[in-house]
Amino acid sequence: MTSPERSWCISKIANVARRAIESLDLDLQGRILAELENLQANPFSGDLKRVKGKEDIFRLRLGSFRVYYRIIKSAHSIEILLFDQRGAIKKKNLQRL
Repeated sequence: MTSPERSWCISKIANVARRAIESLDLDLQGRILAELENLQANPFSGDLKRVKGKEDIFRLRLGSFRVYYRIIKSAHSIEILLFDQRGAIKKKNLQRL
């Protein structure tokens, strides 16, 4: 008998990312939250790229928005690090992540 595959969960959302999502209109919030649900189903699918120089940090593109997240494989968890529009993210220092 095979054991069911462990599912992924979002274990942490940075306050900056949470506030950015909460500041959006309700329709857009709903679409973003639906995409975060999809991220829990499979964190390696969608329009994503690995961040250069970072082994466990990925960038997910959601239209004009970007979500930067860390995958912790041992715990099957995802940490949302940054969420913002493309132009605003480019100005933030990704080296701190």
